[in-house]
Amino acid sequence: MGRGIDRTSSLTASRANSHAHAAGPARLVVVTRHELIGAGIESLLQAGGHRVLARLTHGDDLLRCVASNRPHALLLNMVTREAVRLISQLRANCRSIAIILMLEEHDVITAASLLELDVEGILLGAACATSLLNCVESVRHKRRWVDPDLLRHLALAEATVRTAMKLTQREADVANLVSHGLHNKQIARELHVAEGTVKMHLHHIYEKLHLHSRTELALSVAVRAEDDLMPGQR
Repeated sequence: MGRGIDRTSSLTASRANSHAHAAGPARLVVVTRHELIGAGIESLLQAGGHRVLARLTHGDDLLRCVASNRPHALLLNMVTREAVRLISQLRANCRSIAIILMLEEHDVITAASLLELDVEGILLGAACATSLLNCVESVRHKRRWVDPDLLRHLALAEATVRTAMKLTQREADVANLVSHGLHNKQIARELHVAEGTVKMHLHHIYEKLHLHSRTELALSVAVRAEDDLMPGQR
């Protein structure tokens, strides 16, 4: 989130401010375990013309806080399983409050589970400042909002799973070598097979993955490699 806050411009803030005043500023409660992130989010929201009524570092006092402050929206920046628990508690006690969930890219979530979340706004923790303000504005106007970058991330991740399931081990080896820039003759030497065999494997790979070129194949492998990295290795 820090990356987006650092890039916030006065133009972004002034535009968001004018939109906020059109419907009145949104009143929010922010829940995050990270003090610095919470302070940054509050500063950004205030620059956009909104009000942060309270910042919490855990969910124990959340229901009491919501009841006493009566915010328009709640912004949750928590581990997904903990956020789901808090969302369930809130919905059981207060259906009217809008909820914005801030996810990390490494959170375990699929497109199907995304649809099951009972929230009005969803965005990535690495979202830019404009995305956060757009999300708050949409929620303030009773519209649902999902981060476009999150949708792209989910689409790539699920495509990666399908890729892994479709290829044989030898086809995966060929795809990996293509991603490293090797030509067919070099791949044949590396795998100790005939060049014609490499061409046959590539033909099967293109058909299975609905690809049309070595460039598309290399990109597909690169996406898979990135998704396979542990969060701390990124």
